[in-house]
Amino acid sequence: MTDTEDGPFNAEQKNRVLEAFERHFNPKDELQYFDPYLSAIGPPTRNPRTTGGYKLWPDEAHPRKPDLTLMTIGNSTSLWPAYPWSLELAQDLSDPDYLVELWHGAGKGNTSSQELMRVLRDAPVIKPDLIISLSGICDIGYLLNAPAYPYLHKYTRKVLDFALEAGIVTRKLVYGPPDSSSPAEVWCRNQRFARLLAEELGIKLLTLLQPVQGYGNYPQSPAEKEFYESKAKVVLKGANKTYGEAVQDFYTEVKSIIAARPEAYSHVVDITDVFDDCPGAYRDHRHQSPLGSTHLAKKILPLARQVIAKGSTS
Repeated sequence: MTDTEDGPFNAEQKNRVLEAFERHFNPKDELQYFDPYLSAIGPPTRNPRTTGGYKLWPDEAHPRKPDLTLMTIGNSTSLWPAYPWSLELAQDLSDPDYLVELWHGAGKGNTSSQELMRVLRDAPVIKPDLIISLSGICDIGYLLNAPAYPYLHKYTRKVLDFALEAGIVTRKLVYGPPDSSSPAEVWCRNQRFARLLAEELGIKLLTLLQPVQGYGNYPQSPAEKEFYESKAKVVLKGANKTYGEAVQDFYTEVKSIIAARPEAYSHVVDITDVFDDCPGAYRDHRHQSPLGSTHLAKKILPLARQVIAKGSTS
């Protein structure tokens, strides 16, 4: 598009842009930032220390270099303030003689592809001693990433589809050659790549295959069971299967892949059963309640300490 006397767009072009925007975006969504490289969005935050899409704890910088710099990544099940397991973990790891600084980079809808990009782009700058990822549920059934394009996320698609429809982009969009890997294969591959990057950077990595209702032996209440069954029937268009089927297929295949090559996934810990002894751990079919978040932090604490104490996660 060329500049006109009306500005960058003429009146007709402006109307087309506005109409396209209304079709692709909800004006009620309050977003503080959009990270196009990660395809990550973030709501407004009152966290005192933020930088580059990360929330930092403590609220004030340490007067001296921390003994442990911790970087946590994941999806909406790790967002503050609703699901602060990582904050509780950092507080539990800290004491007056052991200073911990937390860089928290979980993002709404982040898949393992976004988490991998955080390790590639951000870890060399943050220089954490340990990265902890709580991951899994957002990779099921092409819930957020496009079929055949595991690095093409829903939020980026919205921006680019808007740009194409509005005439800002006038040629077709391409996303690389199509990838026939299953969601489980993509998740496992991303974990191997993240480990290679972390090892190259001299960073310890702990990946947690996260719990979710619909897989395992969580003691659902009648109300939870009814709610979950309503969600389990929803068909995921990308996978052409129900949410419940996608959960089962993903977790079953991930565990099978890991079992076949355990040495390649020694940094991955399966905690899908972490809530089996914690009724009331969920707020909905995949997000934790405050009880569940605290329970999760307590269960992760010894795993984190074990990794910190070792020279390597290998």
